[in-house]
Amino acid sequence: MYELAHLRSVLRIAACATVVCLTGCASETLFRSNFDQTAIGQPPAPMQDVGTAAVFGPAGRVIVIAAPVAPSGKWVQVSRPVGPDVVGMQGKLSKFPGDGTYTFAATMFMPAGAGIATIQFEPSINGPNDLGAFLHLDFMPDNTVRIDDIDATKFGSFQRNEPFIVQVTLKIGAPASTAHVVLAGATASGTKDYTILTPLQPQSRQFGAIRIWQGFPNNGAFDATNISVTRQLQ
Repeated sequence: MYELAHLRSVLRIAACATVVCLTGCASETLFRSNFDQTAIGQPPAPMQDVGTAAVFGPAGRVIVIAAPVAPSGKWVQVSRPVGPDVVGMQGKLSKFPGDGTYTFAATMFMPAGAGIATIQFEPSINGPNDLGAFLHLDFMPDNTVRIDDIDATKFGSFQRNEPFIVQVTLKIGAPASTAHVVLAGATASGTKDYTILTPLQPQSRQFGAIRIWQGFPNNGAFDATNISVTRQLQ
């Protein structure tokens, strides 16, 4: 059953890529994860395929694991312990070009019982322990996605124990930056358009990092792979 679901997901990705090609838009990759060379049980390497990565939180809580579902491959797992700590991985882009159109993509796996998982978008000056962001997505216990802690923004659906794709297209610039969020895959669907909150607009124009993490008081491991950020060339 998973092989069929995975095939459908791959076809959806291929369809999206075809649309990009048909528009004639070239892009450059500014971040791309690569966990294949990291031993299972170890944290992600600082040097990724493109860009860099840094982990934060107690040791052993952000590690590379074997694929939670077929096919083979390696994923990063984030698991916050009981207590006050937050844990996760920050990815820094290889450069910070400023205004433009960026696309973030990742494959997520949310096991049954996992607490809220967060993907967020940050200024380039943020260090691994700087949690300020201009946009974040929460993957909720009710299997929806919430934006910036605003319940009215909840949208879409994903299924536990099945991989699904998250894609965020950021159009960054004056007077307002926007995000187009897509959930895709055989077991996930939904889209949402969102305007970056006015007080955070200046931070959006300094975009240079992404973060996959789990905050207090959430527990329960979740996994991610195929993490990338591209920028559309003019």
